[in-house]
Amino acid sequence: MNNESPEQEFETLIVILGKMKEQYVNQKEVLMKQRSAIISNNTTELTEILSQIENINENINRLETRRIFNTDVLAQYANAETKTIRDIVKAFPELSGKRLETVALELKKEALEVKNISTSNSSLLEISRNIVKETMKIIMTQNVDPRDRAWRTYGNSGAYARTVRREPAHLVNRKG
Repeated sequence: MNNESPEQEFETLIVILGKMKEQYVNQKEVLMKQRSAIISNNTTELTEILSQIENINENINRLETRRIFNTDVLAQYANAETKTIRDIVKAFPELSGKRLETVALELKKEALEVKNISTSNSSLLEISRNIVKETMKIIMTQNVDPRDRAWRTYGNSGAYARTVRREPAHLVNRKG
């Protein structure tokens, strides 16, 4: 254990959580830029954004490591298995638990928003990939007569058959 007191560790934990919240706020802003870049299909900007996200994630991971260490130190001071913010606040009723809980709650809210935006961006990326894939498929099969695709029907097996035979529509060529 180091020379700091529980009060100092408690304050340090509040600072760490505050810095983590700031990182999540930054990440949220970057993810909104990512969304715009995905929609506008700006690959240059997407590349830059990915490196920004990577840096933010590294910062969050570093802060998370410090938070875990700090929580463990506070648990040692309390001689308990205090691992959650609520446990720490209960273990140190004389300290400003309300501030710690508020910062933790704000952090949780930001982290959830980041997760939701990130999930949404992943969906947009997948849609974008599918559009590109379909576009490429159309481009690569341009020599196929488009009427072939228009007259296909699909059976239960997934196989297709033409429902209309392609013949010249001139009156002389009609049968019957």
